Amino acid sequence: MIKEIGVSIYLFFFKVIFNFFKLLPLRNKTVFLSTFGNNAYFLAKELATSTISPVVFINQSRCKLDFSSIPLKSKKIYSFETANVLDLVRSIYHLATSKYIFIDNYFGTLSAIHFRSGVTCVQLWHAAGAIKKFGWEDPETSLRSQKAKIRFQQVYNKFNYIPVGSKQMADIFSDAFHLNHDRFLYTGVPLTDFYFDELAKSRGLANVLKAYPVIEGKKVILYAPTFRKNSLHQMDFQLDISEMLQKLDNDYTLLIRLHPSIQEAVELPAHPRVLQVSNYPHLNELLVAADILITDYSSIPVEFSLLKKKMIFYTFDSEEYNRTQGLWDESPLYFPGPIVKTTAQLIDHILDPSIDFEKINQFSEHWNTYSTGNATKRLINTLYTEKE
Repeated sequence: MIKEIGVSIYLFFFKVIFNFFKLLPLRNKTVFLSTFGNNAYFLAKELATSTISPVVFINQSRCKLDFSSIPLKSKKIYSFETANVLDLVRSIYHLATSKYIFIDNYFGTLSAIHFRSGVTCVQLWHAAGAIKKFGWEDPETSLRSQKAKIRFQQVYNKFNYIPVGSKQMADIFSDAFHLNHDRFLYTGVPLTDFYFDELAKSRGLANVLKAYPVIEGKKVILYAPTFRKNSLHQMDFQLDISEMLQKLDNDYTLLIRLHPSIQEAVELPAHPRVLQVSNYPHLNELLVAADILITDYSSIPVEFSLLKKKMIFYTFDSEEYNRTQGLWDESPLYFPGPIVKTTAQLIDHILDPSIDFEKINQFSEHWNTYSTGNATKRLINTLYTEKE
């Protein structure tokens, strides 16, 4: 109850400030409101090659990408955090006066505002696919207050468009957000363009080797578990790193990338073959550097499948996770690789050189149907041409 009152007060003041700025003229600006920033990064780089400007980046603290390096003619970068009052007010000003709004997560503040006619709000999302449930399909959503549920749908209704890479993802968004299929743009997902660009992949690998020179010439294993609820202060880290170091020879190096919300809750052993890479800004570059991906219920395999490399799914807590978070399905179209429950089983599959490429290809075609290398240009041409 107290939390709900606090949310209501915050949203009230956000709405007041937003409505004040709505009195000002609407400008031909593009705003990126980001928690992750991966899709925004690719769109902004493409906008830098056009005459479209100005561009404003509004980033939550979890967003680690450096937008200042993008050579846009006119850009501003702000922090979207309550503690930074000045930047927050500036951010609200740009949200109220811009024609194009791109977001990549759930932002509850959208429930309190109404964009003007002529404004396009695009939900870029932060993943190319979905294994775990979210939105209305999250099992815990039914437990929320009626006021919170109303707020959720008010946010979802703000999305004019959602670009997708597959019909499967459109169906998932439709169920999760209770939106009709006319909201979806089958342009592909911008972040996937990277995997079709050989020069970009080569540069990305070089960047990773520069940051972590110890991995050069090694067999690189990337472990990237997804977020688990109630794990902000303590995570059940079941991977036995000591056993892996003992059973895998010195040719193997383990990179560990934890979700931004939980990386402080896990203490990793100090070892030259174990590297914490959670703060490395570009996941796609880490995927290029990895020989094997170990994950669980993350959407990362949708991207990794474009590289045609081995994936192993370490789902030691699948029953509990399905109960609290929910999984869309557990078929090969969601888990295109071996599913293991123990570190010992995991090691066996790491040492097994076989790869089921047919399963990976089917998975990739299922999720990346429209992500074929030029998703960013298609999305920009669709959105900006429409208004001209």
